Amino acid sequence: MDILNNLTDEQRDLIIRLPFRAGIWVSEADETGGAESQMREEQVLHNLLEGFAADVFGSELIQHIMAGTIAGKEDWHQWEKDIAAFPEECRRGLDVLREVSDEKEVKAFVIRLMEIGEAVALAFRERSDHAGFGARVSLYISYMQYRMARMKASGGVTGFEAFTRVSRLERKALEAMADALGTKYA
Repeated sequence: MDILNNLTDEQRDLIIRLPFRAGIWVSEADETGGAESQMREEQVLHNLLEGFAADVFGSELIQHIMAGTIAGKEDWHQWEKDIAAFPEECRRGLDVLREVSDEKEVKAFVIRLMEIGEAVALAFRERSDHAGFGARVSLYISYMQYRMARMKASGGVTGFEAFTRVSRLERKALEAMADALGTKYA
């Protein structure tokens, strides 16, 4: 695609790394589930990237970015490093895309990155912090606050079961990612 070809190698590498790093960002936020959690989350991430790369009905730019992400699979072990830099990379990556693309494409990319993060968070239930009655009540109150914020923002609401699959640490990672992408995660 012309847009990606018009970028410097450094800019293109930054952009095509972001989808993979979005999944890693959320996965590494909570390591409670151990190897099983990591395996499931990596499988979901890989499947999503493959699916988005093949999505002929979505954004052509995103399809090409995802294809580049898949093509870089041999570098994924390198892309996992220095994950703390991910939020700043999101900001820089969006700045680059805004220079060469329209805002509609940028928003579509932001949505895809958030979808990747959310799907990885839902891949495995690390949550073990709702065993007691007080913890369950607190969790339910958090869910109701989430529902109200989500209904105001977009109208789409995740059910309680899905909500409980995302740990507090993963939720914080998703919120930080949304902030870096200039959007909301409720």
